[in-house]
Amino acid sequence: MIKPVIKHWFDSSECDMDTQYDIVALATVASTQDEARTRFETTETPTLVVADEQFAGRGRQGRDWTQPDRGMFASVALSSEWDLGDRPLIPLVAAVAMRTAVADSFGIEVGLRWPNDLMIDRDKVGGILVEVSGDVVVIGCGVNLWWDNPMEQAASLLEADPGGDAVATLARDWADVLIGHLELGSGRWPRAAYEAASVTLGREVLWGEGRGHAVAIASDGALVVERNEKRIELRAGEVHTRDSH
Repeated sequence: MIKPVIKHWFDSSECDMDTQYDIVALATVASTQDEARTRFETTETPTLVVADEQFAGRGRQGRDWTQPDRGMFASVALSSEWDLGDRPLIPLVAAVAMRTAVADSFGIEVGLRWPNDLMIDRDKVGGILVEVSGDVVVIGCGVNLWWDNPMEQAASLLEADPGGDAVATLARDWADVLIGHLELGSGRWPRAAYEAASVTLGREVLWGEGRGHAVAIASDGALVVERNEKRIELRAGEVHTRDSH
C-alpha cells in the first residue's frame, strides 16, 4: 500500500538554510534507488523514497543486498551542483549523516568503515550506495534495525523490532542531515567527523596487491595508507579494503 506523498522542510540552524524535498513512503518497492530516480526525473523536486521492504535491492558494485527482519531502506534523488571530481565524497558524507541520525534516534554510535559501511564492532549494520547519471545523484542507504538471526559478519542496531514508524523517522532524519551537508558544498564536507568515527584508520588494510597501515582520510575522500615509509592514496573506485587480522 502506498502512503501519501508529503512535503517536508529541512530547516537547520547550524546550516542556516531551508531545503524542500518530497517524501514518498512505500510498503514494498523493487529498489528505492530506481524509485527515487524515476520520481525525481518526473517532478524535478528532490525526493526521499523510504520503504518497509525492497525485493530487488542492490549493494555497491552490483552486490546483492540481503534483507534483515526490520530494515531501513531509503534513497534520496536530487540534482547536484558538486563538481564531478568532488562526487566521490558523497558516500562519506552520507555515512556521516546516517551516523548522526542513528545517534539521535537510538543513542547508538556506529563506526564507519571506509568508504561506505556502517559498523558495530566488526560487524556491518548498513551501507551506502551512490549512483550518478549526469547531474542526477541518487544516494541510498540500507540499515539493519533488527535481525533475529543475521548472516555472518552482519549485525543489527537493536535487539527488538522498533516498528515501522522508526524506519520513517530515521530515513527523514538522515535525509535532513545529508541534504544539509550537500548544500554546504564539497569544501565543507565533514572530514573531521568521518575520521573521528573511522574504524579503518589505525589498522592494517589489504587491497589488490598491496598491504599498508591506514593513517588518514585525504581532503578528496581517499584513504591514506603508509607502506614502506611512503604514503599512498587509495580511492573507492579502485580498491577493496579489509582488516588483516
